[in-house]
Amino acid sequence: MIKRFDLYLNTAVLGVMHIADVALQEEHGVISNVGFRYTANYLAQPQSFAIDPVQLPLNAKEFTLPCKQAAPAFIDDYLPDAWGRKVLTKLAMQRYQQRLNTNCISEMLSFSQQVHSRIGALCFVEQGQAPHYAAGITLEQLHDAEQTAQNIDQQDFANLDINVMSLVYLANSGSGVGGARPKALVHDQGIAYLAKFNRSTDLYNNARVELACLLMAQGAGINIGHGKIISDINQRDVLLLERFDTLGNARRHLITANGLLKHLSTQHDPGHSFRYDDLHRLLQRYSCSIEDDLQQLLRLMLFNRAINNTDDHERNFSFMHSAKGYQLAPAYDLVPSMATGEYHAAGFAYQPYPPTVSEAEKIGRIFGLPKDAVSAAAQQVREAIEQWASYAEQAGMNEEETQRVGKVFQV
Repeated sequence: MIKRFDLYLNTAVLGVMHIADVALQEEHGVISNVGFRYTANYLAQPQSFAIDPVQLPLNAKEFTLPCKQAAPAFIDDYLPDAWGRKVLTKLAMQRYQQRLNTNCISEMLSFSQQVHSRIGALCFVEQGQAPHYAAGITLEQLHDAEQTAQNIDQQDFANLDINVMSLVYLANSGSGVGGARPKALVHDQGIAYLAKFNRSTDLYNNARVELACLLMAQGAGINIGHGKIISDINQRDVLLLERFDTLGNARRHLITANGLLKHLSTQHDPGHSFRYDDLHRLLQRYSCSIEDDLQQLLRLMLFNRAINNTDDHERNFSFMHSAKGYQLAPAYDLVPSMATGEYHAAGFAYQPYPPTVSEAEKIGRIFGLPKDAVSAAAQQVREAIEQWASYAEQAGMNEEETQRVGKVFQV
């Protein structure tokens, strides 16, 4: 079976434009090939760019991407994350009495048209249909959305039919750059946010700890999106993170490191051990701002090790397209693990974890940066970590939690 889609892009320069024709070949709901061709109109634009610089360079040829039960980056990053899939299956059943097969990519793309808000600049629609871009729910709708998120997360499905519209609110959640954490896209006074909800199983107040870590990362010289806490949403805290993919009503295109590292013959996620060296290699090839990006990568690597953020996997690093080209997107999902002694998802060189600040100072050159630049970055990260109590206080953390979280830090 072949399912065809029109692919749209929404940027500040081009506006909303039909940029490609896409065909999915599936057998019994399992994807085998993806056909892709940029439209002539898009190729004629001076500001056009490759949405996947690895597999879909900007030219007029028709691409055929072989798939082995996995999707190429431009689809994989667009599809809902683990949390989004959970929400969509409930929405499909509650509102449309439809059993949604989350393993069937064409079915997921088709049903995702019911949701008009998403992260990134792409939009898939069935042939001939119009694209829709929205900023998500309003701040006034956050209470209903957060309560429904708690019910879904705790599998309290008995209460979900109280307000089906709250499921629609939650369906406006993140894409592949997210994860399993309950979330929703929110807008307020012209600013677009990603709302991240606390969970009953969290080992700490995730909203406030993540905000404190973001403030500390900024102190370490890392480019981040700004955030704030909304208190007393159903007697819980919610973290609002300003979205870096929005530019007014327009968007910035994103592609994850996971997408850029996919196996070309299967579209499988990278099966080898992920390393910060892989990000260095991608930056060398695709960054339009290599010096700034290498500084960002170095600080981010040292910071993740310092705060024990072991969840530094490929989807937690994105490349963002601007007028100049691709560059490393602002850092996100900077939260510590309370388990000590575990390996990081991303290693460095031949080690299964990145270096500590002290180790980096002894190594000297890292990512091609000279020794004095590495030392300066390491010192800035160290100084930020040493001010943890101050950042925790700014984020509204209590003293007991501040001390408990700080014990897993290492420089």
